[in-house]
Amino acid sequence: MGYKAPLAGIKVVDLSQGIAAPYAGMLLAQYGATVIKVELLDGGDWVRVSAPRAGGNTALSVMGNLGKQSIGLDLKSPKGRAVLWRLLDGADVFMEGFRPGVIGRLGFGYEAVSDKYPDIVYLSMSGFGQIGPYAERPAMDPVLQAFSGFMAENKDQNGQPMNVASIPVDMMTALFAFQAVAMALYGRRDEGHGRHIDASLMQGAAWLNLYALLQRVIYDGDPPAAKVHRGVYPTADGWINVIVAGRRGWSDFCQALERPDLSDDARFATSPKRIAHADAWVPLVSAVLAARPNAHWQARFTEYGVMHAVAHESLDLLRDPHVQAAGLFTYLEQPGLDRLMPIPGIPGAPPLQVGTPRATAPLAGADTETVLRAHGFSDHEVADLRAHGVISGPVG
Repeated sequence: MGYKAPLAGIKVVDLSQGIAAPYAGMLLAQYGATVIKVELLDGGDWVRVSAPRAGGNTALSVMGNLGKQSIGLDLKSPKGRAVLWRLLDGADVFMEGFRPGVIGRLGFGYEAVSDKYPDIVYLSMSGFGQIGPYAERPAMDPVLQAFSGFMAENKDQNGQPMNVASIPVDMMTALFAFQAVAMALYGRRDEGHGRHIDASLMQGAAWLNLYALLQRVIYDGDPPAAKVHRGVYPTADGWINVIVAGRRGWSDFCQALERPDLSDDARFATSPKRIAHADAWVPLVSAVLAARPNAHWQARFTEYGVMHAVAHESLDLLRDPHVQAAGLFTYLEQPGLDRLMPIPGIPGAPPLQVGTPRATAPLAGADTETVLRAHGFSDHEVADLRAHGVISGPVG
């Protein structure tokens, strides 16, 4: 317990797949919970085979499984379902990420589980939630980016809605789900019973796009073109993002550009005027920035206090001197992968230590026998389950 592992003693049985719910479970593990990931026999969670590299771990499975134990289990067999019931003995949290109705057909819907374990916190994760006409639709992050309006707010120069590749809907939903489970565990102390949490990518997407939505509600349509005050501009050797805020910000920006005349131009004296005359000043600014390299503009903008950042390629971030000085990433060996994985620190969680369980994303079924024996299964029972094809994983 304590700050180093505030969730120590909490047991989580995690049947989730994909990205959002597994990532929420990973966060529970990082704060000290024991998280048992129950995976399919034929390769485990589908994210393990979502990329062409072999080895049993991918970028997504590493992100979603750090600190967990993995057991390979056939939930379609009576023996496999009996094993799961034994795993649930003493569990505080049950997580599932199937389409609505699937987990109930397996016999582990909320009513069945809570009837036997009334104090359990039960998380269901789906694309569109548990009720409504779209409930059974399959969905992933890009689907909800489109559905929520997020893509439409991210149009290219031709007006085509664009997908953001960094799975923001999954990450937003995962953080909400982690928060909801943690708060339910906190609230359970007073309530004395568990609860069902219905989390959906639709909710995460709605929050992700809420600023744009509220702006359009307030202005009954298109809001003022504030984006002209923040943009990504080409430089002589790359791209740089700049944000101009307020009258002083505009003046400092113009000084940094060595174009004080723009600051004195009456057309650009106020934010509304700059928005109205964006067609006049944006090309001027673009031409100035394009003439010098990023390093020059970083120095100038830093000197004048202008908010900015070079538009890094992802791997460039690892080499950034500030990132290195801040110790943002820990480089971890992971099973099935032939290179070190850079994992950023999690706010409030202890630093990751190379080679420890909390810093390891297990291969599918890697901990099957360890988990079973910890739950009282005898050598004979384990051998019987293996002989009947109910479990997978290495022989312990």
